[in-house]
Amino acid sequence: MYKISISLGVCIGNKITNSTSYWQVLNHYGVTREDLKKLDLSYEELYKVYKTIQQHEQIRDFLKDLKKKITLAKK
Repeated sequence: MYKISISLGVCIGNKITNSTSYWQVLNHYGVTREDLKKLDLSYEELYKVYKTIQQHEQIRDFLKDLKKKITLAKK
């Protein structure tokens, strides 16, 4: 039998080059570790949080790159 676990304390990976942690992103929006513990989320709910934060970071990186391209195009 397989055991599936998720850790929100590790830095984001999957082609994301910055080292922003999940907790930093959650804390930015006013969500603490204690808040998540109080909710007693299921694996599926925690996975959704994980994927949403991952998407957040990917979007942020995309927009930063887009801004750089626009800046270079103006020169």
